[in-house]
Amino acid sequence: MTLKEIANKSGYVVLGLSVIVIFLIVLKILFGLYQSQPVAKINGIALNEAMPIADFVLQDQHGNRFTQDDLLGKWHIVAAGYTHCADICPMTLLALSQFQRYLEQSALNDDVDIIFYTVDPQRDTAQVLAEYLTFFAPGIIGLRQIEDVTYLGFVNSLNIIAIYEYEATTDNYNVSHSLAFMVINPEGQLQAILEPETNPFGEATLSSQLLFEDFKQVRQRYDDAKGS
Repeated sequence: MTLKEIANKSGYVVLGLSVIVIFLIVLKILFGLYQSQPVAKINGIALNEAMPIADFVLQDQHGNRFTQDDLLGKWHIVAAGYTHCADICPMTLLALSQFQRYLEQSALNDDVDIIFYTVDPQRDTAQVLAEYLTFFAPGIIGLRQIEDVTYLGFVNSLNIIAIYEYEATTDNYNVSHSLAFMVINPEGQLQAILEPETNPFGEATLSSQLLFEDFKQVRQRYDDAKGS
């Protein structure tokens, strides 16, 4: 290879490196500008268009019927679980009770109801739910299935999943279920699904403060869209 060819090749290399450097500088500037913009972030999914909830009939912890009409006019935070759950469900209810305190301190309490839906209606009677929820927060609404199919509109619309693990020689059984907080807007539609954080070991960690901050963002986005 002649000296001229080497020089030409070196020039192409230098030019190529210069282009890459300039591109990276421009990319860094644009990324910095993007990052400086206020971006709403929640731990979960905020739906661009709220999803309707199909017809359902449930029973609350006082033995009263609860239908989709009872969702209208207020925000609702829904969590699923069951009273025989040994760990995550009590933690969920503790987080929800603290979340309720945040609502009270921010004067939002009258506009938000909290629902605990049991995925174990066989053992969780209305009385059992009432006694269990009293330990955490009396204001939480407990809901349970009362008929074979009337609950499906609720669980399917909110994507509540439960898997039952029966033992061959006993009536005791465990229930694995989805862990999330469903946010229903005052029009009775699913507005967001808030998820717990996970630690480095992949275990769920529940933060009532994070739940409260995420809920406020979802609510503000809804209010902005409605122009209120």
